[in-house]
Amino acid sequence: MRQHVLDANAFYRFLTNGDGAEIVADIFKQAKAARPMEATVMMSVVSWGEVYYTVVRHIGMAKAENLLEDARQRTGLHLVRVDKEDAVKAGRLKAQYNIPYADAFTAALTGSHHVVVTADEEHFSLIPKIRMVKLPRHQHGKRAIGR
Repeated sequence: MRQHVLDANAFYRFLTNGDGAEIVADIFKQAKAARPMEATVMMSVVSWGEVYYTVVRHIGMAKAENLLEDARQRTGLHLVRVDKEDAVKAGRLKAQYNIPYADAFTAALTGSHHVVVTADEEHFSLIPKIRMVKLPRHQHGKRAIGR
C-alpha cells in the first residue's frame, strides 16, 4: 500500500465535497482498511495551516476548528511537523523549481517514496521523481464547507 501526502487543495476539496473529493475519500478508506503501519495519509502542518485559514474565512474560527479536528480524527490524517531540515528541503525546492512555498513543503514530505494527492499538477510535475494522484481541475462554483 502506498503512503499518500495531501496538499492543502486536496484536503480542502475533501472537506467541501469539491471536484475529486471522492478520490481523496477513497484514499482515506483504503488507508483505514490497510494494516496500521502499511498505509498512511499525511499532510504537512504548513498545508494544514493553509486549509485552516481558508476554512476560517468561510465559517469562522470556532466552527473551523471543530470541523477540521473532527475531519482529522475521522480520517486518521497524520499531520507532520516541520523542523529546520524540512524547512531547508522546502526552501531548496522553492529555489530550484519556483513552486509555491507551501507546495514545496508537500513535495519535501513526499520525496520519491510517497505519492502526492493534488490538483496542482503544474507545480509538482516540475520536480523529478514526484509521483501524483491527480485530482480534476477545479470547476468554478461555490461549495458548502462540511462533509
